[in-house]
Amino acid sequence: MVSVVAVVTALVGLTGAAAAWAINYDRGTTGRLLPDTVIEGIPVGGMRASDAVRILRERIETPLHRPLTVKAGVFTVETTPWDLGLRVDVAAAVRKAQGKASGNAVARVWSRLFAHPRPVVAAAPKWQHAVLDGQLQRIADKIHTDPLTPAIDSSTGWLVFAPGRPGVELDREATAAAIADAIQLGDRDVRLITTDISPPSVRNAFAKVILVRAGENKLYLYENGLVAKSWPVATGSSSYATPTGTWKIVEKVVDPVWYNPGSSWSVGMPRSIGPGPNNPLGQRALALDAPAILIHGTPDRSSIGYSVSHGCVRMLAENEQELFDMVEEGTPVIIVNAAPAQARTTAPVTTDAAQSAAINF
Repeated sequence: MVSVVAVVTALVGLTGAAAAWAINYDRGTTGRLLPDTVIEGIPVGGMRASDAVRILRERIETPLHRPLTVKAGVFTVETTPWDLGLRVDVAAAVRKAQGKASGNAVARVWSRLFAHPRPVVAAAPKWQHAVLDGQLQRIADKIHTDPLTPAIDSSTGWLVFAPGRPGVELDREATAAAIADAIQLGDRDVRLITTDISPPSVRNAFAKVILVRAGENKLYLYENGLVAKSWPVATGSSSYATPTGTWKIVEKVVDPVWYNPGSSWSVGMPRSIGPGPNNPLGQRALALDAPAILIHGTPDRSSIGYSVSHGCVRMLAENEQELFDMVEEGTPVIIVNAAPAQARTTAPVTTDAAQSAAINF
């Protein structure tokens, strides 16, 4: 009987000692990672969590804060992979590894001493796409240039068509891939990928353009940058010069009605003249965005070639009809002074007010 009591007493003592040892062991290892723990290929088994975080930051996070220069033409910006959105949470990875040694004290001790598998935790940096997209948008806004549309130079009195210039925009998908490759290779700079924005061709931008050379009193129709047709015209007198500049056709009018402008020279003329052979505007008229200026037909055929109108451009009826059918609203009209005004030496004798309006308008 004594021997049984002694054995029981001894067992209780051993159990108590084992429990005490287990508690002390658990206390001593609480906050440490399981033996053989590996986070993103880095052995951190048995380390305190804070030490593991420090080492992981040095090995995994610190490279993400190294300078990275991104370039596109003359544009350069200094940044880092981290700022571009390549991030990692090493503290979260350590917490995940610690979670493998959970449970009560006995379970944790048993796991550490006998049953633990090798805990492997991934902690590879990952792209925060919202951050990357925002950074790429800011870069795209800075390097974007609109294409320069073709232009017309009339400084020589003739038309010279200057081609446009391409614009530039960021190829965001290719640039994101280039940045990822540069970071993976450890490069310190990366060239952004851009694409050209094609400008309209001269052919598309200026398929047709009208040039009026006042003084020479001729109208030229350019098609695709070349003179396709020309006609004699009458332009404004020295007192009422046809306005020079770049204009456009805003309306095509069939059988226009002439309205008395109420000027001193139109006193005694009809308030209006409807369509017909004596209409001062002929049968067709092209209204320009220059105030009150038309390219129109005229019954005053002898005025063609001279500077006799009050600003409008007159054409022979058949020529006006031909031009009318060849152009559309929006067609540019460029008017230049090519020579001094050519006054008509003899004016026709008027027989009625309508004819007077045709001669003077």
